[in-house]
Amino acid sequence: MSVTQETLENSELINWTIFQELLLMDEDEEGFAVSLVKTFVEQATGIFQEILDLLNVSSPSDDDLKRISSLGHYLKGSAAALGLQVVQQECERIQNYGNKINFDDYEPAATAKSSSDWVECIRSAYTNALEGYEKSKKLLSEFFDEEL
Repeated sequence: MSVTQETLENSELINWTIFQELLLMDEDEEGFAVSLVKTFVEQATGIFQEILDLLNVSSPSDDDLKRISSLGHYLKGSAAALGLQVVQQECERIQNYGNKINFDDYEPAATAKSSSDWVECIRSAYTNALEGYEKSKKLLSEFFDEEL
């Protein structure tokens, strides 16, 4: 199956308006959009691993949560710049839960008391972010007809 503009627009993974702006930059520099996506994939792979390592710490500290929040914030911005809306939204959750902020009325966050409770909230957002990332990566690989 060939991935078209319409496929991306209907995917709910990609914000077409933002992504289209990147594609327009290809007119000035061919391959610019795919190079940005590849750079994001390289960075995201490392960041997701670093977050996972921190989530698996046996007794997470407030510093661990702050680091997770910082990584979520960075990944959120990068995803937003590419129009990867699911990754962006879930990384916003990671960022806020890492700061012990229940910004979206998530039930487990409402009752979180310890750093371990917040880690469990982050774990849910992490799983969703990683799933959105993998699906977006696959879709964009097919769109560009290039392995990302």
